[in-house]
Amino acid sequence: MNEGRRPEDFLSLANQSEPRKFGSLKIYFGMSPGVGKTYAMLTEAHHLIEEGEDVKIGIVETHGRSETKNLLDGLSSFPLKKIEYRGKVWEEMDVESILKEKPNYVLVDELAHTNIPGSLNNKRYQDVFLLLDAGINVLSTVNVQHLESQVDSVEKILQSPVKETIPDKILERADELVLIDIIPDELLKRLSDGRVYVPEKINAAKENFFRKENLTYLRELSLSYTAKYVEKKMPQGRERIMVAISASPHSKTLLRTAKRLSLERNSDFYAFFSESEEVNDTESALAIRSHIRLAKELGAEVIHSFESDPVFGILSAVHEKRIHRLVMGGSKKRFFHSLFQKNITEKILNYLRDVELIIIPYQENRKFNFDFYKRLIPSSSFRQYAAIFVLTSFVTLINLLLLNFISYWTISILYLFYVALLGMFFSRGPVLLAAILSASFWNFLFIPPLYTFYISKLEDALMFVIFMLIALINGGLTARLKKNETKLRSREEKLSILYELAQNLSKTSSSKEIVQTGDTYFKRIFPFPVKLHLYQSGEFLPMIVDSKDLAVATWTVKNGKPAGRFTETLSLSNATFYPLVSPGGITGVINVVSLYEPTLEQEIMLNTVASQVALALDRDVLSEDSKKNYLLKESEKLYNLVFNSLSHELKTPLTAIRGSASALLDPEIESNPIARRALLEEIQENSLVLNLLLGNLLDISRIESGYLSLKKEKVYPSEIIQDAISYLGRTKSNHTIEVKLGDFDFPIEMDRILFSHAIFNLLYNACLYTQEGSTIWISLENSDNESLRWIVEDNGTGLPFDSSRIFQKFYRGESSGKIGTGLGLAITKSIVDLHGGHIEALNRKEGGARFVIDIPCKFQ
Repeated sequence: MNEGRRPEDFLSLANQSEPRKFGSLKIYFGMSPGVGKTYAMLTEAHHLIEEGEDVKIGIVETHGRSETKNLLDGLSSFPLKKIEYRGKVWEEMDVESILKEKPNYVLVDELAHTNIPGSLNNKRYQDVFLLLDAGINVLSTVNVQHLESQVDSVEKILQSPVKETIPDKILERADELVLIDIIPDELLKRLSDGRVYVPEKINAAKENFFRKENLTYLRELSLSYTAKYVEKKMPQGRERIMVAISASPHSKTLLRTAKRLSLERNSDFYAFFSESEEVNDTESALAIRSHIRLAKELGAEVIHSFESDPVFGILSAVHEKRIHRLVMGGSKKRFFHSLFQKNITEKILNYLRDVELIIIPYQENRKFNFDFYKRLIPSSSFRQYAAIFVLTSFVTLINLLLLNFISYWTISILYLFYVALLGMFFSRGPVLLAAILSASFWNFLFIPPLYTFYISKLEDALMFVIFMLIALINGGLTARLKKNETKLRSREEKLSILYELAQNLSKTSSSKEIVQTGDTYFKRIFPFPVKLHLYQSGEFLPMIVDSKDLAVATWTVKNGKPAGRFTETLSLSNATFYPLVSPGGITGVINVVSLYEPTLEQEIMLNTVASQVALALDRDVLSEDSKKNYLLKESEKLYNLVFNSLSHELKTPLTAIRGSASALLDPEIESNPIARRALLEEIQENSLVLNLLLGNLLDISRIESGYLSLKKEKVYPSEIIQDAISYLGRTKSNHTIEVKLGDFDFPIEMDRILFSHAIFNLLYNACLYTQEGSTIWISLENSDNESLRWIVEDNGTGLPFDSSRIFQKFYRGESSGKIGTGLGLAITKSIVDLHGGHIEALNRKEGGARFVIDIPCKFQ
């Protein structure tokens, strides 16, 4: 037993593996209890076992029926979970155990059952959805009176409330609907024989639910619904039906009626709601939420409009969604209602041409009339009404002083101006009070006879009536304009915030910055704590410490639905978690901690900001994927270049070495010292080339991987140059190399081996790309007393190509039959950069190439 649910229970559910496929749903459907739905379901279970299927019972209610109990033999079942609630132990289906074991088929009786608080979900049909999502096939049962779309008509006929309902979408999700039909007389006989309820409940059942007229109606309803289900499954063109709802309690009736019409006509179902400026109280806000929730349960797509004129919003939705039928409510209004309340239906009739308008009449009751007057004169704080009384008295005092200079008719204009001015600062209720007080004071204090409410002249009476009407209309319109202005300003602020958020998100370059930006705007917009948690590699960043919250967040990520407080799933949690959904998947969750359920407007804003953040995170992931793809392409390109280079450039020296080695084995060569020496020199020269090629490849790999580091020591420039020249071997034999050090051959801090290799690459490049007999100069100069300048130049043909490209890897110019990988100059530049220097390639005015290296140096 447990109070509510333990964190480890949540984790066992949240850590379930991803479903590979959706399970199938088979529902046994009937008109009432006792028709044999559970019996048929258990019979089907036995057939499945005979076919070798893995079938287990999740929960089955026998209600004491012996025939049903006998069918339980031979069927294994999951133990029920015990939950303690209000001092009593209850038993519910153990959804977590079923998800963990994952049998092929599970039997879940009484689909409309409401779970005990502390269960995973509030309703049993939500448990079934979880099982289906996990790839488990489900057999279940339900009666027609439990369908949400049928509640109004069933309650009207049976004269009793339907306590438990399920949304029609569960039956629309069903892969197979099996109607269990029986005639009312046969069902009543079964009831009398004690095959439906235990004997002590039979008489009560006959007097209430099990009356023949009730059973006849329910049978017709179940047959009709089944026929519509079959028709809906048949492929055909779909029509679209939309219902307009509001905070009115009659919206539930409109939704259910529209759902039945959509079933009859096999139509797509939409529900339209326009945010009304008059709906500000908590009761109306809760009603609106309830109606929108009901619309979603009935399978409707909810269209939320922010247009100030609901008529314009409805017309826009009709054209945007291409609606064929529009369902609206209508009632007979009294004269006073007609004066002050807009007749939306008549306005829509004037604009709609190709849309069928269906008006569902309803009987207006006193409570609804009271609500109307409440909307006409909305409640305001006592301070506003007190301020109105004081201000009106002050204006009246001023008018009494002005009466000696102006007529009492002019004073009425001053009162009108005062009332119109109040509309800019007060709500409608106080403005209407000011209009009534102004008219009363004007009548009592200014219209002859004074100090009475009697008006002797007809023109004064007409003036008083006109004054009252103008004051009421003018004050009300001014107050409405002020409210609309406030509303538009609020909307503009939200749009400005969203635009600013989009701009800031576009400037972010990492997921960490995106999360920080999102958190900043959540704190700025909402009055309750909101935290973003990024989901990467199975972990949340930042981490969720509480184990219960971690389980709820994990469930939200895996199922892509809100969970936690104020939701239908894991509702005993302390926080509400919303998924961050983007085209690329679910990138994280939003953690909302609030004692009160967010308003509809806050929830819409929350989802809007969340969508922006999710898209930014998705963009970051796509950017990372793009970088990875780019690196893969570059790696493949580099691989091809290296492979092609090695296959060609290594082949030449290896072939020369092999040929010379073979020639040395010739007896004639052994007796010829000159030829033998020439072959050995050939082997040595090609070995040098081969070593250079492999060395360059290894060096460029070490440089790009970041493993190449400097080992500086005190060294003379002459030693570095001598090392570089000695590396050339026979390559320098056909060229003249002149060294000019001047007064700069003093010890400096350098990596001797690496920098010698850099100078060697320049010298080798000069020998490679100049004609035989050319001269190569190496000189040192002082550059701005801060750098030692190394200059390597030749008198060859110069650089006939773009000098900016010669330091790129694998770039080679037109050599005179020489070999190379195009890595030498790239390595030289990398070594110079490691020393904090700069290299530049130029052409000499006299002809030839000139390489200038500036290395930071302290002159002695």
